[in-house]
Amino acid sequence: MKFGADGIFVELAGEAHELRPSLRASMRLVRRHGLSGLLAAVQDFNTIVITDMLREAAITPGLLLAEIAASGLGNVRSRLTGPLAQFALAIAGIDPDEPTPSKPASGKPADPEQVFAQLFGIATGWLGWAPEEAWNATPAEIIAAKSGRTDLITDILKAVFGTTEKTGHAPEVYTTERLKQIEEQGFDPAFNREALHSLKSRQ
Repeated sequence: MKFGADGIFVELAGEAHELRPSLRASMRLVRRHGLSGLLAAVQDFNTIVITDMLREAAITPGLLLAEIAASGLGNVRSRLTGPLAQFALAIAGIDPDEPTPSKPASGKPADPEQVFAQLFGIATGWLGWAPEEAWNATPAEIIAAKSGRTDLITDILKAVFGTTEKTGHAPEVYTTERLKQIEEQGFDPAFNREALHSLKSRQ
C-alpha cells in the first residue's frame, strides 16, 4: 500500500470500517494463510479466512455473517470483494494503481515474514519506536519514516563534513595512519566545526 494512499473501507451493519494493513495484521495473516492463500480466499469468498482478515483489522467478525444473513451472500460478496482484494494486495506490498509495476527481483523471492521482521527491527532499532508503535504502523509508513530519517542524517553529515561537489576531492579515508595522526594532533582537520555550529544555531 502506497504511503499516504486513501484508506481501505468495508461497509458492515451500515457503518464504514477501515481495513488497515498494519505490520501486526500483515505478519499474522501471512503466517496463517500465506499471501496466495489470502488472495485465493478473497476470490473464492472464503468466509472463514475473510472473518480472520476482519478480526486482524479490529473489525468484529460476526458483522460479516450478520450482513450475509440480512443482505444475501451475493450482495455482500459483490460489495466486499474489491476492498478485501485491496487489503490483501496491500499486505503483499502491491499497489494496484501503480501504472508501471516494478520489475520482479532476480533470484529467490523474499520471504514475507522475514521482510516484516526486518521492518519491525528498523522501526524499533533505527527509528527508536516502541514495539506497539511498530506493530500498529503499516509497512509503507515504516519505509517512509526510515527514508526520511536517512535523508536527515545525510543532510547533517553533508553540512558538517561537506560534499565532494564543494570540496572538489573525495571524502577523507580514515586509515590506521590517518587515525593515528588525528590522535596525535588532537583534532580532525576534515571536521567542519563552523558548519556544525551553524547547524546547531538553526535548531
